[in-house]
Amino acid sequence: MTTMMSAALPATVLVHPIDPVGIMPRGLTDTDGERIAAAIEAARTQSTRHVYAGVWSRWERWCTSRGVAVLPSDPLAVCAYLTEQAAAGRAMGTLDLICTVIRHVHLACDLQNPADSLAVGRVRRGLRRTYGSAPRRLARPLSVEEIRQIVDGIDRTTLIGTRDAAIILLGYASAMRRSELVALTLADIEDKPAGLMLHIRRSKTDPEGHGEVVGVAHGQHAITDPVAALNVWREIRGAAPGPVFTRIWGSTVSLQALSGHVPARMLRARAEAAGLDGTRITAHSMRAGHATAAALAGVPLDRIAAQTRHKDLSVLVHRYIRPLEALATTSSKDLGL
Repeated sequence: MTTMMSAALPATVLVHPIDPVGIMPRGLTDTDGERIAAAIEAARTQSTRHVYAGVWSRWERWCTSRGVAVLPSDPLAVCAYLTEQAAAGRAMGTLDLICTVIRHVHLACDLQNPADSLAVGRVRRGLRRTYGSAPRRLARPLSVEEIRQIVDGIDRTTLIGTRDAAIILLGYASAMRRSELVALTLADIEDKPAGLMLHIRRSKTDPEGHGEVVGVAHGQHAITDPVAALNVWREIRGAAPGPVFTRIWGSTVSLQALSGHVPARMLRARAEAAGLDGTRITAHSMRAGHATAAALAGVPLDRIAAQTRHKDLSVLVHRYIRPLEALATTSSKDLGL
């Protein structure tokens, strides 16, 4: 395996998967190759490929600085890199990602995966015991009262205000992920007497696009009614096919979809403008807030999971239910402090 091949890997294997056009066996055409390449590229999202490329690039630079081979990677070099990253404060999730990327590249090049070695396995277990695997700080769930405080401070006589209020209220009521919110199109919304049916074409837990449906009921209060807020925005946006939530240029509503970062930045800014602490407020604060508020209201776990589409119920139990039970059952309230 040559160094030249190693240097080309981020482009061929990680960012742009192997292109079979020009190397097709007899009997297959360039059109076949293009279809194969498109299918390979669809196996991972563009953002995932760029994350992998970044991880591999840093590993490649480290190997170059140490004068060790990149491909095939030596298991002890991987051990040294992991321990250095851990000492620098990298989370265990980051170390796991490093091993995943190294494995991916080696398998793509038909090489033995060094991360499968006994030494790397023992180092990873040792690092978990030494540094722990504490979870990252989660997004702060927003309560219904906080959502009301946020939208109450939004000037809905403006285009941006109308759109932002609709995003916040629909995001909270539906418990959709931010990627699902920005991917929602007018064709995905089905009006019903009781509210809305939202057709989610593809999601984090449905990458193959089988499709999922979530319902959103009419709100009980005019200021926080998600269906009413969305209807007002839809009237302003117009009936042209395309994404529901679009960019606004001055006084013009475009048909350009929002990026996934917009809901997060917007929600934090709106929360801070309403007097809330924006620390740990992300787009996920709406989804987490829905689950937490529903649990507080006594909604059964299976109904919450049906709305949030959590396939692993332990996530709901450990992140939303048990923290609430801990406060309700804590013996500290009986100490007389």
